[in-house]
Amino acid sequence: MTNQIIDPNVGRGLSNIGRLLLEMGKITPEDTERILRKQKEGGVKFGDAAKQLGLITEDDIQLVLSQQFDYGYLPSSNTQYSQDLIAAYKPFSTQVEGFRALRSQLLFRWLNEGFKAISVTAANSNEGCSYLAANLAVVFSQLGKKTLLIDGNMRNPRQHTLFNLKSTYGLSDILADRTPGTEALFNVPDLPYLTVLGAGTIPPNPQELIGRNNFAQLIKYASSMFEVIIVDTPALNISSDAQMFAATTRGVVLTARLNYTSVSEIDDAKSQIQSTGANVIGAVINSF
Repeated sequence: MTNQIIDPNVGRGLSNIGRLLLEMGKITPEDTERILRKQKEGGVKFGDAAKQLGLITEDDIQLVLSQQFDYGYLPSSNTQYSQDLIAAYKPFSTQVEGFRALRSQLLFRWLNEGFKAISVTAANSNEGCSYLAANLAVVFSQLGKKTLLIDGNMRNPRQHTLFNLKSTYGLSDILADRTPGTEALFNVPDLPYLTVLGAGTIPPNPQELIGRNNFAQLIKYASSMFEVIIVDTPALNISSDAQMFAATTRGVVLTARLNYTSVSEIDDAKSQIQSTGANVIGAVINSF
């Protein structure tokens, strides 16, 4: 009987944040009375009053705000994915502002020109290529752009660990006609505008798979479903895979590592990319 008396009144006088916190189970109906009193006494917002009472955390507030504004965000309590996805776990940090700045450049210089696909590569391995590709895909999805992240590194893939992919199927399996594409795609539930296609089974012939017309057809088909397509590729010093991806996507973001990559290596990487007819449309220096 108590619930029947309380339920009709639950939510009355609450802000939108209060209702969401209640629906998410972060606070109880009994908590709302304490919070409303605190709010009235201190003249503060509902969320601030709840924090002052120790009922919720800043993570809870940011999670609710992300739902209100349809913004993909992962609270620190969500350990399903790698913490390297800082654009999802710490979207309000100064570090992520760099990803947003790159996103803006790519929007104006590439995507607004009618292109959709972008390769991300580096001169050498261990320069943060996969890290950049993953977080760039996250910030595009946070903009409300339907984004597809493809792990094109079929030699040493990493996206499956960053996003905790369960399917063993991926790009290689699609290119080899081993599986329909739908079985390999992972729609990230916590980031509703982001879909990830892992590298799949490690093949003995990645270059030959990329060289087939299947990859170009895949990009063409994906372009009809997604607004942004980001391809994580192997480093240029490992193989010519990245050049082959660049020839299809036409646009490349080149990443380097501070105090690690030499200027001559960057120049050589740029030349290799341009030799395919592709354009270097962005460059990033990682400082880790």
